[in-house]
Amino acid sequence: MGLCCLIVFLNASAQSLLEPIGQWREHYNNKNVLHLAKGDLLYGATTNQVFTIDAKNNIQFFGKSNGLHEIEIATIAWDPTEAQLIIAYNNSNIDIVKGDAVFSVADIYLSKVYANKKINSIQVVGSWAFLSTNFGILVLDLIKHEIKDTWFANNNRQATATYQTISTADSLYALTEDGVFTTALKNNYIISNQWIKINGYSDIKKLSNFNNTVYGIGNKNIYKLPVSASIYQTSIGNINNAFAHKEGLYIIQSDGLNGTLLNLNTNNTVTNILDKTFLAIPVDIAIDQNAIWIADSLNGLIIKNTETKNIALGGPAEKIRGYGFVNSDYLLAPFAEKTGGFSTYSDVGWKNYTKLNGVYLPVLTAACIDPVDNSWWFTSNASLLHYNIAASSIETISPSALNGNFTQIQFSKDGIFWALQDGQGLAQKQDNKWINIPLPSNYIKNGLKKMVVNGQGQAWIPGPANQGLYVYQSNKYFGTASWKQLNTSKSSGNLPSNNVLSVALDNTGSIWVGTDNGIGIFNCGDISKDICDAYLPTLKNTNGFLGLLLQRESVNCITVDGANRKWVGTQNGAWLLSADGSTIIEHFTKNNSPLPNDTILQILIEPTYGNVFFNTANEMVSYRGFATAGSSTQSEIKIFPNPVPPNYNGPIAFRGLAENALVKITDLSGSLVFETRALGGQAIWNGKSLTGNKVATGIYLVFARDDMGNEKSVGKIVITKGQ
Repeated sequence: MGLCCLIVFLNASAQSLLEPIGQWREHYNNKNVLHLAKGDLLYGATTNQVFTIDAKNNIQFFGKSNGLHEIEIATIAWDPTEAQLIIAYNNSNIDIVKGDAVFSVADIYLSKVYANKKINSIQVVGSWAFLSTNFGILVLDLIKHEIKDTWFANNNRQATATYQTISTADSLYALTEDGVFTTALKNNYIISNQWIKINGYSDIKKLSNFNNTVYGIGNKNIYKLPVSASIYQTSIGNINNAFAHKEGLYIIQSDGLNGTLLNLNTNNTVTNILDKTFLAIPVDIAIDQNAIWIADSLNGLIIKNTETKNIALGGPAEKIRGYGFVNSDYLLAPFAEKTGGFSTYSDVGWKNYTKLNGVYLPVLTAACIDPVDNSWWFTSNASLLHYNIAASSIETISPSALNGNFTQIQFSKDGIFWALQDGQGLAQKQDNKWINIPLPSNYIKNGLKKMVVNGQGQAWIPGPANQGLYVYQSNKYFGTASWKQLNTSKSSGNLPSNNVLSVALDNTGSIWVGTDNGIGIFNCGDISKDICDAYLPTLKNTNGFLGLLLQRESVNCITVDGANRKWVGTQNGAWLLSADGSTIIEHFTKNNSPLPNDTILQILIEPTYGNVFFNTANEMVSYRGFATAGSSTQSEIKIFPNPVPPNYNGPIAFRGLAENALVKITDLSGSLVFETRALGGQAIWNGKSLTGNKVATGIYLVFARDDMGNEKSVGKIVITKGQ
């Protein structure tokens, strides 16, 4: 398997944010660095992905998007003999990365022998790796990439939780739930039933060794085995780990917020190296020549050499739990829950905000961007926060004196600002004046979370507590301001379920409603006098019988791409539907894609390049979609890649087209080679002719025709040798 890595230059201000079409990218919180290993490069692991740092300070990320098979990393280790990285996951699966190949060792994951198979640590000894698991020690053949044997650190061959192994020239030490055991090690093998328990210790949780000297690390004490008297003791916080080296022991400890790196010298004197200025909860160390690398589960990655600095690994600073917003310039992602601030994603990558203009931000729960001045809006409890980027000004607005948190905000197409207030109803701003629009007195008001406003001044709101759908209609377009409640009854909504979870406005003005039993589509006029019933799209199942679209699926969110196709997030992954919902185009899950979790909380689509962002119950990833927003007029398009390199077999994209344009590709003589329709404003060509054969090397002309029948030459594409 080829392994393509995302490379970030630490000294550069930007990175390439454009993935090939159909490719994925992780957007993980990388400040929680848990494991380090020194190999040909420095290797590190956060919760969900692996990274490397080379001598030129380039970072490469490895995740499910470029070859790994899992997330939630348990531990890593470097094999110097075979030059490969061993990655163990929390589900007990194993990946071995060697060069551009990834080998999966799934024996433990697939085994049914033991219920708890967690891999706690890895020790590499020659051509073997000793895997300390919650049932014993597994021996992994690092050449054949297969499990060779199982050892138990006792003399009765009973399963025992083993947390770590280390070895000296002739002995193997195992830290288990029953204490520390040792046995003779010869030619990297042991003789069964020869384990000896080292008594006198009750608090050892880690082992370390250097030059045949073994250390036991407890919460408060460090011992030099087999002596039971401690050589180091702390009264401040707990010892998290220690790393033995030729000059003594590097010790990392923390009280939960303040961390310290110490050096216990060979004469038992202590030197303070780093303190809470850089460290919070240090958990691992790696030594690289004159540099000390520290993994901190709160502060990320720190390097100590001639100077000390924190190495930014990118990504949002927290999991995104707020309701985000995206346009062509920015993705805004509020942290929500208990964390103040937000993240942005733009052409310079991720940037995190916990303060604006020197003031700490409160907990923010939803975001939107003003389409006129590109200023940022957020909800924060019963207030709104407005940030004007150009003026660098921030204001807090309380549009209502009523109690209730604002949960959703939106600018409608006519420029009116709408806000949904839980427990109350709607607030609206136009002509710099705020008005409150309360819910009818007989409506349940507590639990208002989402809304969407269409082009006719109608606000569509999922009703709380299985109340169906609330619809408010202003008097701007239909003349009569009114509320209407829709449910599952005919002529009263025809919803597939009264438990409405999501709403979306598509490119033709239809309202798509997601419930815990599939999808309904509304195309309603004046709700004050007309029946407003949903159309329930159907699909043929595998038996040929018609069934409701996504029936029995909980539709958490619906988002519309540039081709009016629907991206749907459920508890069982993400679905891409055709514009009318009659066809399922894709179904992505954590098992067939880099999605880290099958519970999709929100889907955001960046219109210019078609990047689809999936915020899951775990973290966020994105997928480079095939559709972009279309242009109203046909101008010069962008073609990529162009020229097409030799032996390239991926899609060739034509971006910036008029919506739904007909695209024709001809050779220089004018003979038609290929034609297709744009998905929104982007068309895709596979580099083949209408007969399915790869086209020859040469220059090809691209023509586009809009819906008015206007056709023009919009570009040339060069196919190089190999195509």
